[in-house]
Amino acid sequence: MRAARLFRFPVKGFPAEELTEARVVKDRGIRGDRIAAFTNGSLDVPADAWHSYSAFTVLKNDTDLQRWRVAATLPEAIGTESATAPEPGGRSATAEAVEDISATVTLTAPTGESTTFSTDDEEGRAASAMFLSDRIPPQGTFPRRLAVADQGMFDSQRSGISLINPATVAAIADTEEGRAALGLSTQEAERPASGTDDPATPAAELDPLRFRGNILVDGLAPFEEFALIGSIIRLGGVRLAIRSTIERCPATTVNPTTTEVDVNVPRLLNSACGHLHCGIYGQILETGDVAAGDEITVEGPAPRELVKVARTPRFMTVVGRRQICNDIVEVALRDDLGWIREFDEPGTNLRVHLDLGAPFWRTYTITDVDDDIVRIAVRTQGKGSRAVASLDEGQRILTSGPHGTMTASRVFGGTTALITAGIGITPSLGLLRSDGLADLPATDRIRLVHVDRDHRTACLWNRLQDRAHSGAVPVETHHRDTATAGRPGHRELVDWVAGCDNVMVCGPRDFTAAVLAAADEAGVPAVHQETFASPNTGMSEAIAACSPAEVTLENSGTSFVWQPQEGTLLESLEARGFGSPSSCRGGSCGTCSVSLAAGSVLYPIEPAARVESDEVLVCSAVPAGPISLAL
Repeated sequence: MRAARLFRFPVKGFPAEELTEARVVKDRGIRGDRIAAFTNGSLDVPADAWHSYSAFTVLKNDTDLQRWRVAATLPEAIGTESATAPEPGGRSATAEAVEDISATVTLTAPTGESTTFSTDDEEGRAASAMFLSDRIPPQGTFPRRLAVADQGMFDSQRSGISLINPATVAAIADTEEGRAALGLSTQEAERPASGTDDPATPAAELDPLRFRGNILVDGLAPFEEFALIGSIIRLGGVRLAIRSTIERCPATTVNPTTTEVDVNVPRLLNSACGHLHCGIYGQILETGDVAAGDEITVEGPAPRELVKVARTPRFMTVVGRRQICNDIVEVALRDDLGWIREFDEPGTNLRVHLDLGAPFWRTYTITDVDDDIVRIAVRTQGKGSRAVASLDEGQRILTSGPHGTMTASRVFGGTTALITAGIGITPSLGLLRSDGLADLPATDRIRLVHVDRDHRTACLWNRLQDRAHSGAVPVETHHRDTATAGRPGHRELVDWVAGCDNVMVCGPRDFTAAVLAAADEAGVPAVHQETFASPNTGMSEAIAACSPAEVTLENSGTSFVWQPQEGTLLESLEARGFGSPSSCRGGSCGTCSVSLAAGSVLYPIEPAARVESDEVLVCSAVPAGPISLAL
């Protein structure tokens, strides 16, 4: 693999300039990258100190920034070395080079007018800030400045450089969701590109530059860059610790060529890939030079303290596979980075991200965790699950998680019923994991209700009963074989949930709807639904299958009827002029959480962010019925 192209962004939020070679500075980044940032007026920001992106004018909040042009000129001298007194033993020590990180920056407006400032000239920065203030709308009333900081105005105080794999971007574009987002039909996207016998529309394409990376990497398969997380790599004369994936924000919706907002990339990533990540981020360990074409080599593992432990995509290794009954296979995976133990909680699930000719993903309940080993039960129906169940020992696959909001700490309490159908029994297994029974909230009684046909999930039902009876809480069990006894009717479901404080339901859509209706009639205070998004169904299609519902905004005293064609709750609120803070718009950051005063919601694609049980992520949720929000 090699560095194919290099970029820097002299002013945060503004466009990039391409380089053929660059100096990369330890504890900072590419010289001249994010060397300044223009405040947006929302906060009073010190002129010479790092601050989070919320204080600055950035592309996701002002897409017109992409129409500007930026150029930076750096001093010729890039550093000096100074000898120090001899060390014991007669050797002389040499101090590390002191890098000059100043620059002269020219910003050119879409009208052709321009301003130039030097980062170490306060008066020049102030004059350029006035120039920008006259042309870029404010987001507050505080004085606006061109701020600088020693480590650069990166999103994180721990600065570095970002790497993007164009092969990953191309794979995302070539999904069904990607082609739809780009406005191409499947037939159009498969036409030959120009230069062939049929010079028709080229294949669907996303420009990798919209991900605003410092380095475009060549020589990796799609998503293979995620395998570098936790490694030290050498890039030309630079050593980097690859510490994290990069979560994408709405800035990626802006086409860097046309400057138009044309593709909802966070929504596309979430739907097509099951996560919001594209690219990796490296912390600089040694100052050095890099040029386009330089080889990238892996030196070994990075110290754990340099790596950001998270639920984000990373590779796991298959360490076991066994058929446990009928068409159900148990797969054991080792988290190679050892992150699973940091977030493990009974009731969560694991996402498996596959390449089946295009990005493809599936969600599976975590039925057991033993140190770094995760076990999932896979029913071999559908190409995704068949592929997961057929994995050979030693294979590495991309995963993320654990995810999910329906954990034991939320579901249990008082009399709790777990009602499932078919392979929907796996969430009950996850909730009643042997390592979690001792930590159940104050639970008086557990009712286990399971419906299947011809005892196809008998092995899991038996395991579930064994787990439940191993604890100290009294357990009732009800099993229905629909082949001999038929499906349970409404009155029977009402009897099963009567007197319950909590009900969890997981199964096919009609079964779930029947249990919800029964719980409503029985007056169950809390009902929890486990929903697994299908990789064949995009977010929009999943929302379209939902029913209209009334939404009440408690604080404003207004209400409206949400319609599926409006999209998520956040999109519906914004269309009606109700502002709600948001950032990733894909269920990952938690910024959009709102108190849920009454009712329940559905998540067509389970969000990664963790919120309290009485909160809802409006960017990812739709109402499951009448709801009331504290807005």
